Amino acid sequence: MEIVRIDFNNPENVLNLLKKCKTIEKFLELAKFASKVRDKEVGAIFKFDGFIGPITQCTTDPPCKYCSRSAGGHADSFDRPLTAEEVELAAKLMKDCGVKRVELGGGTLWDGAGEKVIEAVKAVRKASSMDIWVNVGPALNTNDLSKLKELGVKEVCSSLETINAEVFREAKPGDNLEARMKLAEEINRIGLGLTSVMMVGIGSSYEDYVKHIFWLKRFENLRHVCITGLIPNPGTPFQNKQIANPFEVAKVGAVARLVLRTPDISFGGIMNEPRLLPLWLMSGANRAIHLGAHAHRRWTQHFAGVFVERHGDLEFVNMLPITTRIVREMGMEVDVE
Repeated sequence: MEIVRIDFNNPENVLNLLKKCKTIEKFLELAKFASKVRDKEVGAIFKFDGFIGPITQCTTDPPCKYCSRSAGGHADSFDRPLTAEEVELAAKLMKDCGVKRVELGGGTLWDGAGEKVIEAVKAVRKASSMDIWVNVGPALNTNDLSKLKELGVKEVCSSLETINAEVFREAKPGDNLEARMKLAEEINRIGLGLTSVMMVGIGSSYEDYVKHIFWLKRFENLRHVCITGLIPNPGTPFQNKQIANPFEVAKVGAVARLVLRTPDISFGGIMNEPRLLPLWLMSGANRAIHLGAHAHRRWTQHFAGVFVERHGDLEFVNMLPITTRIVREMGMEVDVE
C-alpha cells in the first residue's frame, strides 16, 4: 500500500498501515510522509513548552498502576504542590529562557481544582505573558473552564491514555474514563483549545489507537495531542510490564499526524529522553512537553549541557541548550525567543 495513496479519513486504511509498518524501511516511508505533512500543515518550526508543577495534589484512589503514587510508601512530588510564590518564580525563570508556552500540571483533585488552578494562572500572569495550558485531570467544571478562558488560558488537557474501557479500568482503577471524555467535550464546547494524551504500551491494541485518534479528530478545537510511552516505575503494580518500545510510540505518533494534520503533536513518557528527540522529528512532531525549561523538585536525569538550579524546594531545569541544538541540526527552526 503506497502511503501517498492512502485515504487517511478511513480508519480501516489507517489500521492496515499501522499493522504493516514492521520494518525500518516501512517506518522510514511513514516518517518521511509524516514529516512532509507536518512541514506543510504547521510549518518546520518546533515549539518548546515549559512545565510548572505540581499545582494540585492527586486524590485518585487507588492510584493509577503505572504512577509512582502506587509504589507504596513512595514520597511522591504530588504530596506538596507548589505555592503561588513558587509558581511565579518558575514562570519568571522560564520567561528569561525564552519559552513562549507553559503547562500548569498537577494531580486530579476529585472534589474540584478550579480555585487552585486559577490561583496558579494568576501567579504566572504576574511574571510573564507566556501562553498557558492546564493539565489537572477531570477536576474542572464548566464554570472553572469559563473562568480560565476569561483569563486567557489557551488550552486545557483531558488525557484518556487509552480509549479502551477495559484497559482503562485495569490501569486506572481509581479514575473515570467517562469523566475524562465529558471534560474533553466541555473544553471543546466552551471554545478552549483541547489537549489530550494517548499512552502506548499500557495494553491498548492497534485497533484502540486508531479508534482513539479518530475520536480526537471529531473535536473542532483540538490543538495538541501527546503520544506517551509506558515507563514501568519500580514498586508499582506495573513494574514488571515491558517498557514501551519507542519505535511503536513513533509509529502511532506519525499516524496521528497523518490523520489529524493540523494539531500540534508531541511525545512523552519514555520519549522524554532528549536523545530520542530526532525520532520525534522524524515522526512529524512539532512540540515538546517537559523538555526545555521547566520546574520540578526531583529531577533525576542529568546530561552535559543541562542547567539545573535550586531555589529553595524548587528545582529549575533548563534543557534548551541540548534540545534546541538537536532540532536546529535536523533542519528545523525553534520557537524560542
